[in-house]
Formats: sequence, structure tokens, C-alpha cells
Amino acid sequence: MSTAEKDDNPCTLTLDHGTHYDLNPLSSSSADYEATVGETKFKLNVCRAVVSELWNVDEPENVAGFVSREEGDFSLGQVNTTLHMFPSSSDPILYLDGGSPCPNNPEEQASTAIRFVCTPSVFEAGEPQLIAALPPLDSDQSCHFVFEWKTHVACPTNRKAELQQGHYLVFFAILFIAILTWFAGHTFYNRFYLKKRGIDQFPVPHVSMPQIKLPSFKKASAPSGPKWGFGRRSQRTGYTAMNQDETQHFAGRFSLSDDDEDDHEDLTGGAEDARVLGGEAREWRGQPRREEVEEGRVGVHRGLVDV
Repeated sequence: MSTAEKDDNPCTLTLDHGTHYDLNPLSSSSADYEATVGETKFKLNVCRAVVSELWNVDEPENVAGFVSREEGDFSLGQVNTTLHMFPSSSDPILYLDGGSPCPNNPEEQASTAIRFVCTPSVFEAGEPQLIAALPPLDSDQSCHFVFEWKTHVACPTNRKAELQQGHYLVFFAILFIAILTWFAGHTFYNRFYLKKRGIDQFPVPHVSMPQIKLPSFKKASAPSGPKWGFGRRSQRTGYTAMNQDETQHFAGRFSLSDDDEDDHEDLTGGAEDARVLGGEAREWRGQPRREEVEEGRVGVHRGLVDV
């Protein structure tokens, strides 16, 4: 059986492994609980004195239970707030000692044991039932009593788990308040000091999505421009046309400047030189001179072969 830990709270009991009992909800300040056996009525309260009026009894302010008799009210025991475990079960038990003197032995005082049984089906406080009395209850000589009380209040709970859960709740509550204070403070600062408006006034990080450039699957078109002529040689289509800068550069290299034109005129040597040069050109091409044709010295030929 587990041992009980010392608990400073009245009418509670906590075991080593965390099982916790609390009977404070049974303490009633408006009325006492009754247990009736035949014509005899026992009145009890839990962890406090009874609220009923007492007659001819010692220390009425400390009486936790009584039964009415002809010579006066008989105290069943004084108030006690210390719970114990029942030896053969996991039920809490409350002992009441220091009652009225026993009829058969005035040196002995009355006592009462109340065993609280966990009964979830009893949604209310329940009521005590007398299960034993010594001596037997046939006469007014009984001095020791045993009651059984079925109630859902006697069901155990796990106090350590509840305390741990309470610590988590307190921690998250403090964290929430801190985050809310930080958010509100930054919002007021951005709005009234930095004069920001819209979403910019809230301390929310702005995340910009990276732009992903997808590859283009456009079919390559055939190169424009002439395939033959001046230009650079292409690995696919032969020659490609030169661009405008290259054309101007190439034309500039082969253009005739004013000096070149003068040199060209000097090289012609006038009309006579032009005639001689023209005749030599025709001779190279295979065409006879006009005077040779007229004199009949050469035959007519075409190209380089005489016909």
C-alpha cells in the first residue's frame, strides 16, 4: 500500500505516486447529513462542526456528529480534518475521537470512523450509512460507530498531473501575454511614430517569393541574310551575312579615297595609254585587233581557240 504524504490542506490526502483525495466539497454550512436506523437519527458533518442545535453536550463548537438521547445529545466525536487510507482498500477514512463518555465506562469516550467509498454514479454528495455499532444498537449503550459514505467526491485524482498541467497553462498564458504586448507595442510605434499605414504598421515579416525563370522552348529560326557572299562562315549554313558595322568596315577598306582616284588617273596615261591597254586586254582575252582582222592576217576565233 502506498504511503500518504503530509498535506497542509485540511481534509485532503495525497499519496506518493500522486493520487489525491479531497473531501472539502462535503463540508456543509447549511445543514447536517443524516443517517437513520429505525427511529434513531445520527447527524454528521465533514471537516467541520455540525450546524444543528445541541443540548446538554460538552464543547458543542467542536462536535462533528451526534445522536439525540433522553438524557441529552450524545457526541460521536470531535472535528478532525486529517484523512487516512482504509487498510484494505484505496478509500479515504476519517476518524472522530473525543466524543461523549461511554455509558458503560465513563472513563472511555465515544469514537466514530467514516469510510468514504468512491462511487461515480452518485452525482450528489450522498449520505452516510451506519454499518456497525459497539455495543450493538439494541440499547443506548453503544459508544463506537462505523459509517460508510458512498459519493463521487471520494474518487481520487492525480494532483501531480493537475499541478503540471497548471504549470503549462500558466507558462503559455505568460507567453501569450508577452507576444501580445510585443505585437501591440510595435504596431503603435510604427503607426504613430513612423507614420506607417496598412500592413506596414504591423510587425509582420515580409517574405518575397523568388522569381523562377523557366527555360524557353522556342524553335530556333533559320538565320536571315544571304548564304553566299562576304561574311563569316557558319558551322551549320555556310556563310552568314555580315552585320552593318562589318559591312561598313569592309567597304571602307576597299573604297577609293581622293588620293587613290588621283593615282588611278595617273596610271591610265591618257587616251593613248587607254587604247593600248584596251588592246592588250583584248589580246589576252583572245580577241584579235581590228587592223589585223581588216588586213586578213588572222582568222576569226572565239575565245582562246581558233575556229
